[in-house]
Amino acid sequence: MNKRFAGGAAAIAALVAATALYAVHPLRASDHQDSPATIARPGADITDPYIFPSPTNPNNVVLVMNVHPLIPSGQGLSTFFDPQVVYQMNFDTKSENASTPSSSVTRNEVIQFTFGAPGSNQPVTVYGPAAAPTSDTTTTLVSQSGTGAINAPFTAGQMQVFAGAREDPFFFDLAQFLKILPDRNGGSTAQSCLPTPLGGNNTCPQGWNNPGSDTLKGYNVLSLVVELPRSVLEAGNGPKIAYWTSTHTSTGQ
Repeated sequence: MNKRFAGGAAAIAALVAATALYAVHPLRASDHQDSPATIARPGADITDPYIFPSPTNPNNVVLVMNVHPLIPSGQGLSTFFDPQVVYQMNFDTKSENASTPSSSVTRNEVIQFTFGAPGSNQPVTVYGPAAAPTSDTTTTLVSQSGTGAINAPFTAGQMQVFAGAREDPFFFDLAQFLKILPDRNGGSTAQSCLPTPLGGNNTCPQGWNNPGSDTLKGYNVLSLVVELPRSVLEAGNGPKIAYWTSTHTSTGQ
């Protein structure tokens, strides 16, 4: 599932063979249990990616990949990464710096994560950053750069890494969304705030409320956070990059 935002994108992908060859199936959206496949395997469900300058070092950049949505408050530290999933940060460090930028991104660099048996000290292995080993539609594990455990920062090569529970930063007013787009409300016949010609009662012409109600407040996600030097991603190609994330499983489920 591809999720594209201003400055980044995300994806959920499925492994199509028992080897380390993985295939990507794109769909653009922000996702919180939006399909039977992601509900059945929440560890492979990507919510949102983020990329921003380090607040403590202007030469560094911070990358975030959030997965496993809607973990109830208080259950974050007892929820673990799926050991059957490869978690991947993808980068196009070249296209946007070309004299004629490509109309689509092409992965040429990756950072990957795998996890051991679930538990309070679940081990995490980090791979890369390294050149993407294959095309945009397949992937294999690249060179290992470090190991650690969840919910504790550790170093992997030039990267500072954290993998563990965090409160979901995504703000979303679900109740108002279902008034604006009532067809998403599971067949509800409640009046919507759409304009009257579109079948609503026009009770909220402003659309979103200010302030809105944060439906996801208190829910947790599992976060993969990396801080590393900007130069690692630029690598002489220029300051512009595309960033998106993907998860890969052996069955596509």
